[in-house]
Amino acid sequence: MLDELQADLGQQLENRAVSLLAVREHGRKELRYKLLQKCPEAQDQPGLVDSVLDALAQKGWLSDDRFIEQYVRQACEKGQGPYKIRQALQQRSDVNELIESYLAMDDQDWADIARASLVKKYGDAQQPGQAKEQARRMRFLQSRGFSQSQIWKAFKSS
Repeated sequence: MLDELQADLGQQLENRAVSLLAVREHGRKELRYKLLQKCPEAQDQPGLVDSVLDALAQKGWLSDDRFIEQYVRQACEKGQGPYKIRQALQQRSDVNELIESYLAMDDQDWADIARASLVKKYGDAQQPGQAKEQARRMRFLQSRGFSQSQIWKAFKSS
């Protein structure tokens, strides 16, 4: 009887996970959290959620590598910097080595992304003559997750 309940719960978890993965890629940590939120009774079955996630990974439906690659690409297209991307990924995945490898771009590459963000928001990437305006643009880039050196390179390379 208990095995049958565990099998039913496992199937519910797998169905829920597949429906979430059909919408978009998820990191293992994020998917585990969502499954436990939707099926709190799974907390009474230690290891059940992890076994479901392992099965999904074996089938190739769940991949932290694919998730991190896609997230970094989309965040760069949105004009986000490495600090903001790293923070978001650490909340969704436990594979820090992968996160660091995908964020290991040259400072100049990040400066180019910062410059593109400046152009999109302000129309140009020129260093403004007024200190107040420069501080505003620098705060904008800092809020996007860029370092000081990347911000200065973004201004200087334009």
